[in-house]
This record gives sequence, structure tokens and C-alpha cells, in this order.
Amino acid sequence: MAGSKVLSFNVHLEPVEGPMVHHVIIVPDEFSKQFITGKGSACILCSIGQQPEFPCALIPRHERFVIIASKKLIKEHNLQLEIPFRISIRIDPGNGLELPEEFSEVLAQDEFAFQAYEALNDGGKRGYIYYIRQGKSIDTRIKRSMEIAEKLKQRHGSKQ
Repeated sequence: MAGSKVLSFNVHLEPVEGPMVHHVIIVPDEFSKQFITGKGSACILCSIGQQPEFPCALIPRHERFVIIASKKLIKEHNLQLEIPFRISIRIDPGNGLELPEEFSEVLAQDEFAFQAYEALNDGGKRGYIYYIRQGKSIDTRIKRSMEIAEKLKQRHGSKQ
């Protein structure tokens, strides 16, 4: 993890009652305070054990900060309740906006889609990036990139 200060510490998976989020990783205040610059969330890069980094967010929840642990994350890293594991976090220099290679290539070839993408706010951009990254194969990521480019052009075109 190069490029910014990395903090590593032990945590555990904690269940949460609610319709959308089922598990979180609580980040101790001593670490979360180093990433939070105001109200709201912070985009960070996480790594569990020696596994590759992945983008996530440090989210305020009940006067503490947490990382939401999706079912996919739990399964990929074989996380279990109350069993400690090591996590490393650092600020995401791209603020969660680093384009997947497939989407970058599609936007490079389609100026109108690129302009429509650039007109989005950061949250909208992150949503599309997240959706593309979830594709398991290159073909899926290319297909999603092309679909999003078309959707962007339709939406942007209808506003003119």
C-alpha cells in the first residue's frame, strides 16, 4: 500500500440489526479520527491480512465509524463473528473515483459519454465505478462500461 500513511490494527466482524446492512467492522476512534476531516464518510482503501486493497468507506454510525462488510467481502476473506483479523487502511488518493481500465477505454473513445460522465457529481461517479468493478470477468466489465456510456448519453442528451 504505497502513496499514503497506512494504519494496521486488529478488528472483528460485528452483526447489525437492520434491513440493509448486516455486518460492520468497527474502526477504533484512535484510527478513524485520522481519516475524518468533517461530517460524513471518508473514502479509504482497505486490505485484510495480506490480500489486495479494495475501495471502501469509513462511515459514521451511532457515534463511531464503521466499514460495511458485504456478504461478498465476508465470504472472500472467510470472516467470522468475534474472530479477530488484521485490517490495514489508508486514505484513497482518488477519493473512490479511479476509473476501471475498461470504463476508461470506453470513455476515451466516446467524447459525448465522457462529457456526460464528467457532469456527474462524485457520488454518481462512484456508483457507476462500483457497479463496473463488481463484474467478475473482463467481458462483464466491458459490457457494463458500454451500457453505462449509453445510459449517460441518453440522460445527458435528454437534458439539452
